[in-house]
Amino acid sequence: MALSSTSLTQVRYIKESTAGVTPTSGNNYDIRVTGETFEYNIQKEISKEINASRVTTSEAPVAASSSGSLQGELSYNEYDDLLESLMQSTWTVYGTNGVQGTASTVDFTTTTITASSPTSGADSWATLKKGQWFRASVDGDPNDGKLFRVHSTTAPTTTVITLDDETPATADTGVADFYVQTSRLTHGTTQTSFSIETQRTDVSQYIIYKGQTPSKLTLNVASGSLSTLSIDFVGLGVTRSGSTHLSGSTHNASTAYKIHSGVSNANSFIWEGGAPNANVYVKSASIEFDNAMRMQNAIGSLAPVAIASGTIMAKATLQVYFADGSLFDKFVANTTTSLMLASLDSDGNGYVFSAPVANVSTFKVTAGAKDQDLMADITMTLLADQGNADSSLRKVLFIDRVGVAATR
Repeated sequence: MALSSTSLTQVRYIKESTAGVTPTSGNNYDIRVTGETFEYNIQKEISKEINASRVTTSEAPVAASSSGSLQGELSYNEYDDLLESLMQSTWTVYGTNGVQGTASTVDFTTTTITASSPTSGADSWATLKKGQWFRASVDGDPNDGKLFRVHSTTAPTTTVITLDDETPATADTGVADFYVQTSRLTHGTTQTSFSIETQRTDVSQYIIYKGQTPSKLTLNVASGSLSTLSIDFVGLGVTRSGSTHLSGSTHNASTAYKIHSGVSNANSFIWEGGAPNANVYVKSASIEFDNAMRMQNAIGSLAPVAIASGTIMAKATLQVYFADGSLFDKFVANTTTSLMLASLDSDGNGYVFSAPVANVSTFKVTAGAKDQDLMADITMTLLADQGNADSSLRKVLFIDRVGVAATR
């Protein structure tokens, strides 16, 4: 009898049209994981009946649920469907799969990029949002591969992108074959779900967890480590079989983009207050985004009948070498700031996570023992940018995807 090994596990998912119903067509995708914790829980109650023999006469199920999490190492385009569902929205895809379809000839100044002719349609620069991050693709030019940010108060036009002062370009004129690379995701209110199948290949066992709704994301970036993420799910039913439950849909392999780390690309960064902070060095950072999901149970159904969303709770946690008291002063004064984290692979593909308003909730510096670095442990609560003149930008978190065409 074969005994199963965790090393021979494959996880895959398919997006559901109806929560809890596995589609019989469409596309399913393998997902790269370092671990998973999916399980089906049945709550059972023992009878409280009193009898002279002192025995327990029965135990019966009263409720059930499926839930779990996926753990992985951050890589480009691999988790974008899940991030989209977590944010309860859809990617706003620029150009074709996130890349300008028709090249522009441009002039660079330090603060602007100007096209020789107007961009239009899906390639229109005017569709970019104030504060949105993008990568420039322009072979042979000093600006190739650079991360730029659209100015936070000056909207782009079909011919001119005004740049954030902190992301200046290298001046150049008459530069051909320029492409913008970007797509943007922020949060909404459209809840979606997946069927997630775990395959134990050595024993031919397939368990599919249905109605899995992303509840919480935890992203971790740290010195000396690969960048990781964990996505928690709350779900409905479950089915086990000796063969895949996804045979009616088209199978797609995982992507093959490189794994991120805190030093995998020189363009990776953490900004606070809208700019890079000189002499502030961050040892680790995490971002959490939690939808506060809850199960809804009813008479006649063992499993929940639905999953409901709660109030978004988002926070960032930083461990910083203590050398600058500016964040401590903001903590004491209850002054809000902003936070941006960029994570890219060695080829320049990746994401920028932007929190426009962040409140320093906790700040702790202690000398626990001698011969150690003095560290500041900081927690920030991410808040909606309610004061933004553009109502579409009154959000807690933005994710800008920058890099080559994203096909998933």
